[in-house]
Amino acid sequence: MKKLSGIQVSPGVAIGEAYLLDRSKICVIKHKISEDQVAGEIERLRTAIEQSKSQMQDIKKRAGSISDKYSIILDTYTLLLEDDILVNETIENIEKELLNAEWALTRTLDKFTKLFNNINDEYLKAKQDDLDLVVHGVIKNLVGHEQESLSDIDRPVVLISHSVSPSDTILMPRQFVLGMGTEVGGKTSHVGIFASALGIPAVVGISDLCQIVNSGDKIIIDGIKGEIVINPDEDHLQLYQRKQKNYQHYQSTLLKEVDQPSQTMDGHPVQLMGNIESSHEVKSVKRFGGQGIGLYRTEYLYLGNTDRLPTENDLYQNFKEVVRAVHPCPVVIRTLDIGADKPLPGLNQKSEANPALGLRGIRLSLTNPDHLMSQLRGILRASLYGKIKILYPMISSAEEVAEANRHLKKAKEDLREQQIPFDEDILVGAMIETPAAAISVEHILKEADFISIGTNDLIQYLLAVDRVNENVAHLYQPFHPAVLATLKQVFQTAEAMNKPVSICGELGGDPLATFLLLGLGKIHELSMEPHSIPKVKKILRKVSLGEARQIADKALAMGSAEEINHFILDEMRQRFPSDFDRDSAYGEKNS
Repeated sequence: MKKLSGIQVSPGVAIGEAYLLDRSKICVIKHKISEDQVAGEIERLRTAIEQSKSQMQDIKKRAGSISDKYSIILDTYTLLLEDDILVNETIENIEKELLNAEWALTRTLDKFTKLFNNINDEYLKAKQDDLDLVVHGVIKNLVGHEQESLSDIDRPVVLISHSVSPSDTILMPRQFVLGMGTEVGGKTSHVGIFASALGIPAVVGISDLCQIVNSGDKIIIDGIKGEIVINPDEDHLQLYQRKQKNYQHYQSTLLKEVDQPSQTMDGHPVQLMGNIESSHEVKSVKRFGGQGIGLYRTEYLYLGNTDRLPTENDLYQNFKEVVRAVHPCPVVIRTLDIGADKPLPGLNQKSEANPALGLRGIRLSLTNPDHLMSQLRGILRASLYGKIKILYPMISSAEEVAEANRHLKKAKEDLREQQIPFDEDILVGAMIETPAAAISVEHILKEADFISIGTNDLIQYLLAVDRVNENVAHLYQPFHPAVLATLKQVFQTAEAMNKPVSICGELGGDPLATFLLLGLGKIHELSMEPHSIPKVKKILRKVSLGEARQIADKALAMGSAEEINHFILDEMRQRFPSDFDRDSAYGEKNS
């Protein structure tokens, strides 16, 4: 028996026979060409690229029913194929070095890979795997390489591969794929999005997996822990069968209570809402008992357009669809939160050495006022069909909120002149995700109707820790004393001003943090990934505010993140053993 650790991208437990998919990279042979062959090699390259683009668009048509995010990834792949630097660098290698197209393209990929190795940004890191997959797709077209098709699978299997391409995921017979394990990929890769959308347990990022696994091996995919077990002995097989059964039972039990009120034992209501990135995810929010959309990330509406920004009407139609789908529950729409690391056509964006601290969020929108106006008008027009709130991202001062509100006032005036109806009393919120915003929250709340705390960035900026940098990731501590003290101060200020507070970062959907957050201050809404809602609701319904405040006070008196982590975990295990004691919940120990 062998156990390997990777990245869990889709929860659950799968047990079955390994199906080893040959997706190893093609061995490219270098050879010199003559000058009179250069034009022909360049033409071969362009033909292979166009063939790959055509293949991507064909896959996109067949992928539409899976997920908007998955479809957008295919558009991103097409953009990579159109990248001038990638194409021109390869052509230059052909012309100057007199190299065959396959080798010239491989050399370009090697150069890009070295650049990616020096990047710590999680989004851009994920693009390295995307670029690798796209380039090798072009190489396969150059050499006329045909691969085995997953459509041939005719029995239940666990899929094991170096990588899984978009065409693989579309062609695979989903009823026969129990689980997936790959050597490459991450939480934002298309494999994770695909597996999560279909409920297939998946673990990625395990080096040399294909060298260790043989077709026919007994394989266990543990998408809860992020592990793959190869050829388990009988005791471990029974343990994971029990874990699989218990996990399925646990999930079904949670779903039975999704319609129960989300309030504490002493009657304090907390609205549990969903974070979404596309209109298709509204169904998931409803399925898990969400009471509206607490954060609609609009970036995917932009990243999905390869040649233009979405128009006011594009945005209006999309927002109207979402707000109608959740009516009478509210929808909080965040204006564009994007930076120079994700360039868009038509926006005033320049390359930046540190995009995380650059022209992003509300800063970018205020620099592009015409486009901000189209966002605001689109939101206002959709507000006629349900309850919409506007949320400004990356706020660092009250003046930014005031300036954005001046644009909102002008947008309202424009619509009145055109006799287009909208919600005159639409509420406006500010995201608290910078230390400056947290410190000056009193001034910000004079300009905003509510605040939403984006804990991901707030924690990162407070602790000066890049959580995707392997050298300092262990220092990213959500329960750091400075984080808890900052949250408490924000809550107290908002309560004194009688303004509602929501949390839309990962901490809001972390069941381990629910008890603590309730004790730190008055929370009106928690917004999270839809699948987290049932577990958070279960905890919420079994605690009182008095108990939560006692726990929070004890945590605030502690001096280290480690001490607080141990304290909170012990408390939650004692109170909710079936939720936080993994051995108890999923049967990982023999009874």
